[in-house]
Amino acid sequence: MKKLLVLSLVAVMSFFAFSGQKSKKVAIVKVVKGKASMLALDGSAGAIKKGMWLTEGAIIKTSARSFVRLSFIDKSSMNIGPKSELKIEKFSKSEAGVINLLTGKIRSKVTKDYLKMDKDKSKLFVKSRNAVMGVRGTDFMFTANKKTGSTTTVLFEGSIVFNKFKKGDNLRNLEGIVSQGRKIKPGEVSVVNRKFAKPTVGAKLSSRQFNQLNKNKNFEVSAKTEQTKSKSMVPPGLSGNVVANDNASLKDEIKKLIKVDVKDRVIAEGDQVKPEVANGFVHGDDVKPADGVQIHIDTGTLIPPGLDSTFDKNVGEWVSATNGGSSSNGEYLPPQGFQINEEGQFLKVDIETGAVKGVVVLEIKPVDQVKPIDLAPVMKYIPPKEPVNGPVPAGMKDSPMDPAMDSTMDSTMNEFNQSFDATMQEEFMIEEQIKQEFTQHYRDNVGDFPVAVDPDVFDMPPLPVGTSFVPPTHTDTTGGTTTTNTGRTKVNIKVNKPAANN
Repeated sequence: MKKLLVLSLVAVMSFFAFSGQKSKKVAIVKVVKGKASMLALDGSAGAIKKGMWLTEGAIIKTSARSFVRLSFIDKSSMNIGPKSELKIEKFSKSEAGVINLLTGKIRSKVTKDYLKMDKDKSKLFVKSRNAVMGVRGTDFMFTANKKTGSTTTVLFEGSIVFNKFKKGDNLRNLEGIVSQGRKIKPGEVSVVNRKFAKPTVGAKLSSRQFNQLNKNKNFEVSAKTEQTKSKSMVPPGLSGNVVANDNASLKDEIKKLIKVDVKDRVIAEGDQVKPEVANGFVHGDDVKPADGVQIHIDTGTLIPPGLDSTFDKNVGEWVSATNGGSSSNGEYLPPQGFQINEEGQFLKVDIETGAVKGVVVLEIKPVDQVKPIDLAPVMKYIPPKEPVNGPVPAGMKDSPMDPAMDSTMDSTMNEFNQSFDATMQEEFMIEEQIKQEFTQHYRDNVGDFPVAVDPDVFDMPPLPVGTSFVPPTHTDTTGGTTTTNTGRTKVNIKVNKPAANN
């Protein structure tokens, strides 16, 4: 019930942000694959179906292996990937829209007509909990992960500016925030996470992974989970005779080769780039992976090329034969004996048993300072704590769950989900009722709101002196006291009207 109280308070705050506004249709559903649902500001909720119109303020949620394609009123398209949740905060034909990705991933292509707006300003803002991106180009991927705290962007075409939220930012001025961020070029990737104070400097994504991601617009998933070692592996720049040496000699030869190449290589297309740019660098808060970096899209984990890499002048990037690869759909595949878990940790595992040996430390440094994955430092692995759900029933600890009990639990979870959905819908209905009552009461006794309400920020306008807010009561037996949920929120207003002028 405490969770419901929080939801009630959030709903109350939400209505102030949208008071006086009517929800308008902004996007139509073109494709639905799998299961997806939506919740609108007017309280309507349910499964998303092809041909359905979505309004401003709508929250969209997709299940595993699901996919939704939207077409917005300006003809821009957006593909929403599996296990994603986003909110259409604002969208129109004449000003920049705002999309809030709570978790998951999207792929969007902004129509060129939309780009006729001011070239120096963003046409669309896409934000997460910790970052915001201003879209000034046409085709991009944007992902957010609540567990890892990472937000990732990959640009396929056009131009984007990417920045991390920081304390003190004025969230009403998204343009001002992104204007101070990183400018990302086509083919580059940038990540915001808890480790770095700023987004990583745009780095050239591995050409192979970039091309595969570019083709995979519908978020298809591969069955492969790791890269299979090939029988013959001759890194670029080394002869078969050198590779035939023992492992220690091979690494010595690789190190010699890298020391020469690191000093001399530059990207051989367009303007000349300083060697340190292609090689990666760390200058204070400015951190850039080496060009040729790979990305685990779902968790935002960067896999940098290391000492065993050689520079491919044809594509202008470092190529490693030992730090994994990518599937035909663009998913990162770790080398055999390694995994990436849901927390974004790069794990070393026993090939035979699958037991975790430790967490591999992947450092973002210049390429000549990054050890190959199989030689990188390994920290102790601490498994995540299991949720506490009470004592395990007798006989269940070391045995699989009985099918009958499993079915009962599934049924219980379904009932819970249905109840939760109904509760959420009721909260939004209450929100609308509060909105109407409060708006009428305020205008009858005070007049118009003293300030305009910005729909991008959940701030309630200043209330007159003497105003009090009474949150909804709820059933809570903590501490021996019991209160009952009334299902209503009260807003008490005490108005001191100014004396009439004589």
